[in-house]
Amino acid sequence: MRVTESHWLVDCTLGGGGHCEALLEAFEAHPLLKNHQVLASDRDPDAVHFARQRLQRFIDSGRLEVVHGSFTDLVAYVQGRPVLGLLVDLGFSSDQLVQPGRGLSFQRDDPLDMRLNPSSGFTCLDFLNEVSAAELERVLLEYGQERFAKRIAQNLVLYRSQGKLPQTTKQLVAVIVNAVPPSARHGRLHIATRTFQALRMVVNQEPEQLEGLLSDVLPHLAHDARACFLSFHSLEDRQVKRYLKASSLWVPVGKPLRPSRQEILSNPRSRSAKLRFAEKSLTGDNERRVFV
Repeated sequence: MRVTESHWLVDCTLGGGGHCEALLEAFEAHPLLKNHQVLASDRDPDAVHFARQRLQRFIDSGRLEVVHGSFTDLVAYVQGRPVLGLLVDLGFSSDQLVQPGRGLSFQRDDPLDMRLNPSSGFTCLDFLNEVSAAELERVLLEYGQERFAKRIAQNLVLYRSQGKLPQTTKQLVAVIVNAVPPSARHGRLHIATRTFQALRMVVNQEPEQLEGLLSDVLPHLAHDARACFLSFHSLEDRQVKRYLKASSLWVPVGKPLRPSRQEILSNPRSRSAKLRFAEKSLTGDNERRVFV
């Protein structure tokens, strides 16, 4: 393979466009990479709109293609392209969490929506209107690792039976606070953090989307392609690790990278971040190769 040829890198989670812009600028500055292109995708239509504005010069030059869609939609775009790199930044950006009207954060008083793509799927309120106490407890335990999952689930279902199901994020916080013991209501994390995390994940079907990306998109990448997975949740990291361990084609490269103490101090949200690398190998061996 000649690295001066035109190949593609796929940014599966465009977000604010920071990673995408850094990659394109690096390609632009390197004589061996200057012909490489980036395909960037996001299921959030607002993210796609603003990123297109930010990265217009790369779109105009033909170096960047931006599409609106979920992980599972990417299959149609990667088929037939020589894709040598895949970047997956799992989770939600700070911009998305504070965006008005989304209901993604307990720090704002918004309707209980929580969808990254407001035009499809069910809302958080839809989910809470239909879910059983047992299933809600499972979601809070599995996706949020919430130790008071049973109490919170039972409290929400009780409020629903009384016609008092919360309609906004602040009302939901009040129900959560009411469900847990007074001694647990104050700590390093806000008491609603884990519940909101779990509900965001189930509303946006994040585990299912990641599974689709792993099983349906990765097989279409070229031999010697590299995939990078940045996760902020142990469930997502285990999902990636389990897939790589079971795969006969994908080989983990090195150990996962964790943020330094200095980075955590400057960006507390990075404290749980874990970056995994893997390479597609037709032989399934563990030889570490140079990727350009």
